[in-house]
Amino acid sequence: MAAAMRAKDPTTSTPVRIAWIVVSAALTVVALRVAYGATPKIVTDLSNTVALSLAFAGLVLLTHYLGLLSLGQGALVGVGAYAALHAVNDFGVPVMWMPLAGLLAGTLIGAIVAIPSLRLPKAYLALLTLSLAVAYPIILKQVDGNLPVTLDGSFVAPSWTGITEEDEHIWEFFLVASYVAITLFLVQGLLKGPVGRAFIASRDEPEAARAFGVPVYRLRLYGVALSGGMAGLAGGLLMIPTNFNDFTHYPEELSIKMFALAMAFGGSRLISAIPGAVVLIFLPVWLIDRNWVVEYGWVGLFKSEGFIYAALLLATAYLTRGKGFMHLLDSRKHRKLAISRPVNRRASIVVEKMVTLEDRLTEVEALVENRSDLRSSTEATD
Repeated sequence: MAAAMRAKDPTTSTPVRIAWIVVSAALTVVALRVAYGATPKIVTDLSNTVALSLAFAGLVLLTHYLGLLSLGQGALVGVGAYAALHAVNDFGVPVMWMPLAGLLAGTLIGAIVAIPSLRLPKAYLALLTLSLAVAYPIILKQVDGNLPVTLDGSFVAPSWTGITEEDEHIWEFFLVASYVAITLFLVQGLLKGPVGRAFIASRDEPEAARAFGVPVYRLRLYGVALSGGMAGLAGGLLMIPTNFNDFTHYPEELSIKMFALAMAFGGSRLISAIPGAVVLIFLPVWLIDRNWVVEYGWVGLFKSEGFIYAALLLATAYLTRGKGFMHLLDSRKHRKLAISRPVNRRASIVVEKMVTLEDRLTEVEALVENRSDLRSSTEATD
C-alpha cells in the first residue's frame, strides 16, 4: 500500500527526477563556465555566495522546521571563520580541512546559546542571538586587534586538475562548492526523514509531540546546534577565497540582513537559501557599480540597500503572508498533490461515523458517572 502511494506521488515520479537531474546538470555547466570564463573577482564573489548559502540554509532550518528566530547568524559565521583561521595558524591544521574547525566551533557556540534560551519563550533565542551579533565584532577586535589576520597557507590545485597557480580562484571555488553540495545533500536527506517530521511536529504542536514521547527541548537544541554548525562551516569556507579575517567583516547589520533575506526567500527546501546568499553578496556590488549608494535625498533613499531590504520584507509580508517567496512554489506543489490524489469517500464516511460514535460514548460515560455521583450523595444523606 505504501509503495503504491509512493508510486502515485508526483513528487517522486520519474519525470520529476529527470527534471531535477537536468536542472542540476545545467547548474553544473553554468558554474564551470563562470569559473573558467569570468574574472577572478566574480569567481571569488561566487565562492563567497556559495559558502554563505550554508548559513542561510541553517536559518531556513530554524525558521521553517523549528519555528525559531535567530538574529545572530552572521556572528556564528564569524566564529567559524575565526576558528578555521586559527586552527591553521596556531595548530597547523591542513588548509583543506580547516572548514571543519569552523563547523565544530559553530556547533559548540550554537549549543551554548541554545541551552538557556530554549527553556524560555521563543523570543529569548532571538534576543540572545541579537546580543551575540552585537558583541562579536567587539570581542573579535579585542582578540585579534585592529589589523586583519592573514591565513598562513595557500590553496594550490593538484597537478591532475590542470589548474595553474595563477588560477587558484578556480580551485578555491571547486573546494567551496564541494563542501556545500555534500553538506546540503546530507542535511536535506536528514530533514526528509523522521528527524524532519519530528522538527515540524515540535514546531506546530509541541504539547502533542511531548504526549507522544517526542523530546521537544532536545530536538530544538539539536536543531539550533546544527544551524550554528552550518553557519560556522560557512565561515570556515569563507576563509578559502578570502585568506584573511577582520572584525569589520561581521557587523551586527550582517545578521539582520541575513535574517531579512531568510524570511523573504523562505521555503521547505534548503535550496531556497541560495537566492538570499546571491542578494547579500551581489546587491552591494550592483549598487556600487552604478554609484547609487553615494547619492542622497529621496532618490538616494530608493536606491539605497536598506530601502531595498525594507521593501523586500514588506512585499514578503503582503504577498506571501510572511512565509517567503520560495514557499509559494511549495504551496503550489501541495495543491497539485491534493488535486491529483483521489478522495476515498467511503473511508471518509466511516471515519466520520466512528468519530460520532466516540462522541456519543463519551456522553454516555459522563451520564453514567453523574448518576453514580447522585446515588452516592443520596445514600450519604439517608
